[in-house]
Amino acid sequence: MKAQTRLIIDYLEGRLSAEEKKHFEQMLNNSATLRKEVSEIRFVWEKTSELALHKQINVSRNWEEISRRITLYKYKNNLWRFIRNTAAILLLPVMITTFIMYSILKDRESILSGQLELTSAYGLVSKVTLPDGSDVWLNSGSTISYPQSFSTETRKVLLSGEAYFKVKADPSNRFEVLTENGIVVSAYGTEFNVSAYDEDSTIEATLASGNIEVSLPESSGSEILSKGQQAIFDKKSNRLEIKDGNLAVKTSWKDGKMIFRRTKMTEIVKRLSRHFNVDIYLEGSELYDYEYSATFTTETLNEILYFLEKSAPIKCKIIEPSQSDDYTYSKRTVLIHLRE
Repeated sequence: MKAQTRLIIDYLEGRLSAEEKKHFEQMLNNSATLRKEVSEIRFVWEKTSELALHKQINVSRNWEEISRRITLYKYKNNLWRFIRNTAAILLLPVMITTFIMYSILKDRESILSGQLELTSAYGLVSKVTLPDGSDVWLNSGSTISYPQSFSTETRKVLLSGEAYFKVKADPSNRFEVLTENGIVVSAYGTEFNVSAYDEDSTIEATLASGNIEVSLPESSGSEILSKGQQAIFDKKSNRLEIKDGNLAVKTSWKDGKMIFRRTKMTEIVKRLSRHFNVDIYLEGSELYDYEYSATFTTETLNEILYFLEKSAPIKCKIIEPSQSDDYTYSKRTVLIHLRE
């Protein structure tokens, strides 16, 4: 079992010391991803505790078996196939837990064993070559899951975060990128960028060459994009908008660049936070609509902040990491406010 999963279960079952609990709750406050994982595990843990046979099973071991076999996709028939094939070896409570998880993840398809997962650390850009020869660049804090070998019908990967895909052409086997909100971006051989961070309000797909198809969740409808176009899906309204995009602005990150063209301060702060792995806060809503145009390549965070200060009446304060009582370090923080 993953150390983090074990820690979450110990937290839910009240086995952490007061100091460990305090540190874990601080981690919860600082990580939306961790809060989501705790919420999902809490749901399964609470439902499992209601089973009559709860005391006779090892919930932790069963959770490990389920989480190893079930990753997040949308088609119901594959989950039924998984349950049927494993019914002979899993206990009844585990199967009930599987049904509970399916009710949460009904929009996702199950993928059996043989999955690989790569995560790009915060502040870094990583590259991976998939089993079919396609190249993928992962932006800071992004994760891609893919099988050890693709099937003969489709090539499916699951993305959380942002990635640039250079898909190897194969007219017989469609390449599909699935996001956790059910959006599917597919093609047979082309280059495109997908941004699907959990904390963002939109999912964006930008086409660099060829054609891609963007399909909405629980919908038979789809949109075909041409080179230079961008599909923007609003998570709140469930609406998809197609417009012309700026390829350099949207894809330059894979080459270590950050390009801004009349970009609002809120977007600049978001991209700088991911690129340099820092927390940046705007102190005052009047800063939200400030716009900048610039291209950064090898500049440090301090140099970029200096440029921002010279281009607008703002002041940037950097708070360096400090050590806590448990010997961990806080994240580097930047506060931006109007100059007095």
